Amino acid sequence: MPLPTDVAEVVARATSTIEAALDGLRPRLLDGAGNEAWRTKQDGTPVTDADEEAHDQLADAIGAAFPDHAILSEERSTSVPDADWCWVIDPIDGTSNFISGLPWWCVSVALTHLGEPVLAVVDAPALGSRWTAVRGGGATRDGRALSVRPPVDWRDKRLRHVPLMLTTGTARRARSAGIRLNPRVMGSTALDICSVADGTAAGSLAMVPHVWDVAAASLLVTEAGGVVATLGGERLLPLRRGEDHRDRSAIVATGPTRGWIDEVLGPLPP
Repeated sequence: MPLPTDVAEVVARATSTIEAALDGLRPRLLDGAGNEAWRTKQDGTPVTDADEEAHDQLADAIGAAFPDHAILSEERSTSVPDADWCWVIDPIDGTSNFISGLPWWCVSVALTHLGEPVLAVVDAPALGSRWTAVRGGGATRDGRALSVRPPVDWRDKRLRHVPLMLTTGTARRARSAGIRLNPRVMGSTALDICSVADGTAAGSLAMVPHVWDVAAASLLVTEAGGVVATLGGERLLPLRRGEDHRDRSAIVATGPTRGWIDEVLGPLPP
């Protein structure tokens, strides 16, 4: 269903704003990839100056264009603000890959209205690709319209080259579960889900993602005709005002249909 006119007008301006900000950010991130010093956060995950600079540049651009909008970000405020419009930012999803120079990392940005994503932009500078979706308006990768891959027979050995985006533990269990697709462990939840949206991968399963990992990519999948399912824990979306997402995660799966997800990915979580 198309967005209401007043919401659509904001989303159109927001798209131009964030794409310009991402264009300006790309050179800094490409220079830093594989060359950036890092430190460990309290939760044990790595962070770099590039993560924080990326957040600040995006936040500055958003604040200048939309001073009444709020921001939820992995690297800054993790509590959902009391605002109708809220941006959800992961400045670098796949920081470990970014540090090592492995090109599977991205900047993930979603704009929510009343808690629901209405705009998604996932930018992968090292891959030279950008995924974009507007609620009710479809999804694209570099301007090409997207659709998820139709349900595949996960038992068929002839499909052993079709990627299935998993975590390390679930990939180990996939073969014993009789899955003959190709388990891939890549290190960026947002890009894994984007691969489902653009039809590259059959499905994805993330065991402990946060809302900033999935807010944008989830809209890409649904706008490409797929399904996002929570298989364990409380749903991360829609956003609920006042809720702190620092320690909140859920098991999130994506694929062509809920039935396919339940059949193929449902048995993999412990």
